[in-house]
Formats: sequence, C-alpha cells, structure tokens
Amino acid sequence: MKIVFLCGSLESGRDGVGDYVRRLAGELSQQGHEPAAIALSDHYIEQEITTNLEAVDVALPMLRLPASMPMSRRLQIAKEWTDAFGAEWLSLQFVPFSFHKKGLAFNLGKRLAHLGRGRSWHLMVHELWVGMDAEAPLKHRWWGKLQRYLINAMIKDLRPKIIHTQTSLYQAQLAKLGFKSHLLPLFANIPNTNLTKQEDISSEQGNAVSLVIFGSIHAGAPVEQFAQDAARYARENATTVKLTMIGRCGKEQETWATIWRAAGLPVEILGEQTPHFISRVLSEASLGVATTPVDVIGKSGTAAAMLEHGLPVLCVAHPWFPIGIAPAQPPSRVRVYKEGNFETYLLGRVPVLSANASAEIATKLLTSLMAASAQ
Repeated sequence: MKIVFLCGSLESGRDGVGDYVRRLAGELSQQGHEPAAIALSDHYIEQEITTNLEAVDVALPMLRLPASMPMSRRLQIAKEWTDAFGAEWLSLQFVPFSFHKKGLAFNLGKRLAHLGRGRSWHLMVHELWVGMDAEAPLKHRWWGKLQRYLINAMIKDLRPKIIHTQTSLYQAQLAKLGFKSHLLPLFANIPNTNLTKQEDISSEQGNAVSLVIFGSIHAGAPVEQFAQDAARYARENATTVKLTMIGRCGKEQETWATIWRAAGLPVEILGEQTPHFISRVLSEASLGVATTPVDVIGKSGTAAAMLEHGLPVLCVAHPWFPIGIAPAQPPSRVRVYKEGNFETYLLGRVPVLSANASAEIATKLLTSLMAASAQ
C-alpha cells in the first residue's frame, strides 16, 4: 500500500505530529508498505526540501513546503509530488493550528480535495477546537464555534473513508457533528530502550519515591497542594520524594521547582536529552506526572511514553470538564489527583506489555484502511 501522510511540519523534535508521522511511517515501511510524508506548512524552513529521511532504519520519502510559500503554490507542488509517488491513500494528520496560526484554516478541505482525486482519504484527528470545556472564557467558546464550523466543512469536503482519533472525547464530539470515528491509540514519542533492564532498574530504587514530568507543563495545576501532600508522605514514611523534570517543560517549570523546593523536597531539572537518556529516566521513576486533563490525556505523547515504560500516571491538572459530553473514565493506570491521597497513587511499576507499541498501532491502522478499501 502506498500512503502519503500530510501534516503541518516535519522538523525533527519540534513538532509532535511530525515526529508521530515519521515513526508511524517507519513502522509501515518495515511491514512492507510504501509510506511518504508531506509537510504542508513548515515554519522551520525557508524553501522547499525534498529528501529521503532515515526513520526507524528505513528511508522515508519526504517533501517539506515552507509556510511562507503561497498556499496555491504549495498545493501545486504537493499534487505533482503525490502523483509522481503514486499514492493510493492520503492521510491528513489534522491539528487546526498546523495550517493557520489561529487555527482557522478556511476552505482547507476544498483546497486539499484535488490532491485526493482518484485516491482515498484517511483523517487522523489529533486536536479539535478550543473552548469545549466549561471553564473556557467566552472568547475561546466563540473561537471554538468557528473552528468547529470549519472542521465540519473540511470533513464534508474531503469525505474520508475512515476517521481516527485518540480520545473518546473527540470521538463523541465528532459523533455530534454526524461523523463516525474510530479510536487509534497514540504511541509513545520516546521508545522504551530499557526493556531488558526493567527489573534491575526497579530493584535499585529502594523506598525512595521518584516523580517525573516529561515535556510541557500546563498552567493552573494545583502544584502547591500536590507538593504539600508529597512532603507529608515523605515525613510520615521517613523517605524522600524527588521531582525530576526532563525535556522542554516551558515557563511553568520554574514555578514547579520553586514550590517543590519550598516544601523541602528535592528537584532535578535535566532539560532536553537524547531519547535513550529520557527512556532511562522514565524507567527509573516511581510515578509519572502529567498536567494534561484526563479527558484529553490520550493525545499526550509524553503520557504514552510513561505508560509504555511501565509507569503509573497521575494527572495533576487544572479543572477541565467538557461541555455536553460525559466525563471520560481514566485509562488503565492513569489516576486523577485529589488532595490527601498521595500514597494511593504509588501503584508500583508493572511489566511492559508491548515491546513495540508503534508497530501494533501501525498494524491496526493498516487493518482499518484495508477494510475501508474493501467497502
């Protein structure tokens, strides 16, 4: 099967969806298929780039088109490149803000539709609209209504044979628009390179508790109360509760560090590191901390990385309740923080169920596309 993935950017390590596409395409290639990728609005380049990217030990044909180039020209180049490649499927990896700085890509479906003439469309919804939660400001709710209208129009224009998303919340929102979608879990953005060492690593930790935050920290989380709970647990159990922050955590990193230290607890800030180093840190931790609300935790590649390393994950996030949609049940081994329950979150590590979750998800995608082709 020849499939071309379309996304915003393919800059390595700078765009989560772009990284996802490269790994997914690599897995498809290893399974005997022919994937390729096009970045339609890449802000990290100034001119067109065509290359074969080495991804998961295979060559991935890749076209990157700068966001500064007129859209009509980008689409023309993409059409010629797609035709030359001979794509059977086009897979749009959709995030509103990938195609417009305010997430308002007018007529995106109509503009893309001509790329798919004679081909089948697949739509992967990574994000929908803003303002879908009860705490959202009025501005975001109106903004989100316009985004919702544009997304609805885009799907009708593309008429995808199959739609996937990672969360039951987005699945429910798409259903309210009249579109059937299927869940396709997100795999980790950091592969587990310590599988054979998992037991040895875990046995070295003793009674100390090691919490890890990986990647962006969202504002508004109840970090003060969380730190007090951790400090109380440390005193009552005569142990330490260390917080490690790794990756690009953002400006909230210093807020968390200051509050954690004020509670008398140790902090380690590691910054950006290699995937192998990050895998080792995740393998050594007791508990992963995510600041993404539980209803959208399924779209977090960092949370997926924690889970694929055998870590339980605790959501320490600002209040977030979707409007008109029943709250989601937390995924397995994901808990939602509540004051005073710190010890109940230390569930202990579990054996990693899958040595290669990305390969399994690639197989699930292929099965879905083949079934859709047969209809």
